Amino acid sequence: MKKAHILILGSLFCSLIFGSVNANAYTPEKLPTSQSSNHWKVEIDKPDVKDMKEKEGEFNIYSIDVRNLGAQVYDATVEVYRDEPNTNTKYELITFKIPETQNFFRHQNQPISVDSKTLEVVVTWKEEPYRVMKNGQKHPARKYKQTFLFEQK
Repeated sequence: MKKAHILILGSLFCSLIFGSVNANAYTPEKLPTSQSSNHWKVEIDKPDVKDMKEKEGEFNIYSIDVRNLGAQVYDATVEVYRDEPNTNTKYELITFKIPETQNFFRHQNQPISVDSKTLEVVVTWKEEPYRVMKNGQKHPARKYKQTFLFEQK
């Protein structure tokens, strides 16, 4: 009878110890987050103002902040896209031309569909307003582009 009690108590003890082991998988960094380069810093974060409510199962709301980290730029444009499920098509959310008098873009409340897995921020700019040719004619300056990709939870 003592052996039965010891066996039962031992089994209970082992099930308490080994039954509470939890395993967690590594998850890569997802929204909200930020990325930067030599020229730009793009930050996707929680919305500043809660004047829009997230709809569970439909869309999440984020703020989008794009800042110039380098010298003055010209004709800077920010475009934000999200992916469409089951297709290679991107859906445009925002296109904004940054005025030359400021070096940043801020959008406080951007709804993004929960079906979207990737958010793409494209920044284009020129480093000079125009090029002057040898004969004195002015031509548009070279355009630059950087793309920042973010994964949504």
